[in-house]
Amino acid sequence: MSKPALLVHPPLGFFETRLVDYDVVHWPTDRKDVDAALTIGHVGISNAMIDALPELKCIVCFGVGVDGIDLGYAKQRGITITHGRDINHEDVADVAIGLMIARHRLFTEGEKTLRDGTWTPPLAVPPQRRLRGRKVGVVGMGAIGAAVAHRAEAFGTEIKWYGPRPKLDARFAYEPDLLKLAQWADVLIVCARGDKTTEKLISAEIIHALGSDGVLVNISRGNVIDEDALIAALKSGALGSAGLDVFVEEPTPIDRWKDAPNCTLTPHLGGGTREALYEGSQNVLENLRRFHAGEELLSPLAG
Repeated sequence: MSKPALLVHPPLGFFETRLVDYDVVHWPTDRKDVDAALTIGHVGISNAMIDALPELKCIVCFGVGVDGIDLGYAKQRGITITHGRDINHEDVADVAIGLMIARHRLFTEGEKTLRDGTWTPPLAVPPQRRLRGRKVGVVGMGAIGAAVAHRAEAFGTEIKWYGPRPKLDARFAYEPDLLKLAQWADVLIVCARGDKTTEKLISAEIIHALGSDGVLVNISRGNVIDEDALIAALKSGALGSAGLDVFVEEPTPIDRWKDAPNCTLTPHLGGGTREALYEGSQNVLENLRRFHAGEELLSPLAG
């Protein structure tokens, strides 16, 4: 019996050795019998690819993100989408808090001073800011935002959050106006989902409202922030500092950040723990098994 054809896009290297029950193909392909596709959310499966795969019935996303898929078009085509919800949100929240600490305690500058051999006592870097008492604005109170707020609370910070609508089960104060949240906050941590509705949600106006002493942290998607405006604000001093794990283009061109001061940059580490990757891979394999067995999917996309 022949194995079912599975489109894997982008290629997933070593993980593909676990897909022994499938005939793995990569894009571009002229195969017309592909009924399932495996992708990473921010890469996705384009409408053109969907159109070229007439038998496609299921898209399995490795991780929680689905922003690389036109959900309305997929629904119109009768394609079910699964993802890895509640697998890595705690890990992403850890990175958000790490970036917040790094910007307050100048870890990036401190390490550079040490490695460059320019450490001159008594203070290797300028006096830093303590976290206790800072006002933290969280943009997006989904699983990641809630985990970030829970962690930030433990540092003795005051927390408010913004989203498209209030939530009855949210423990923290809701601010329906993003501009007002930015004006209030010392730290703005962006946890919003990345799709067309949130593109450049953190605009130049929001960045300037956060101000010359403000800290902007982004662990959602790069396009949620106006990256050009962010870099300009860092260079001019209109924004105090930034901690970024995600970028508009990944890998981000390093020249964009060459002269951007007061920032800590990490290469999309967010959900990449060993534990999350293992759980995510198990989720993928189980969803693929259930799809081909005609069983209820483990984690279909809600809504």
